[in-house]
Amino acid sequence: MLSLLKRERQAVTRKLQAPLQKHLNHYLQLIFPGATLSVDDNLLPQALIRPQSSNHQAEEYGELEALSFGAREQMGLVSRLAYADLLAEAGRPTLIILDDALVHCDRERLEQMKRILFDAAERHQILLFTCHPQHWDDLGVAPRDLLTLKMASGG
Repeated sequence: MLSLLKRERQAVTRKLQAPLQKHLNHYLQLIFPGATLSVDDNLLPQALIRPQSSNHQAEEYGELEALSFGAREQMGLVSRLAYADLLAEAGRPTLIILDDALVHCDRERLEQMKRILFDAAERHQILLFTCHPQHWDDLGVAPRDLLTLKMASGG
C-alpha cells in the first residue's frame, strides 16, 4: 500500500512539475539563455543549471543555497512569477506585490530582471514598493510617494 501511495505521489508531482518547469524556463531564458532551475519533489526551487559556454556542452550546477544572496533573490522572484503564471492559466486572478525586490542586484542584472518584470506585467498586475525609486525610473510609470498620497487623501 505504501509503495502504491509513493508511486501515485510521484506521478502527481511529475504532472505538476512539467508546467511549473515550463514557466521557470521561460523567465530564465531572459537572463540565462540555456539555463534551467530544477525543482524538488515539493515543487521548491532546488538548483540552477547553466551552460558554461556558448556551445552548451559543459554545465554549471549550483544548489540554491550556494548562490549569492542576490542570485537567490532573483531565482525567488522568477519562481513566484512562474507560480503566478500557473494561477493565471487556471483562470485565477493574480496580483504580484514586490517590496524592495532586487535590491541586491548589480546594475546589469537589474536591467535583465526588469525585462522579466516587463514580460510578466503582460499577464499580471505588479505593484512595486521601493525605497530606491531612481532604480525604477524607466518602467514607464511615474512613481507615487505613499506619504504624499496619504497626505492628499487627508490621512
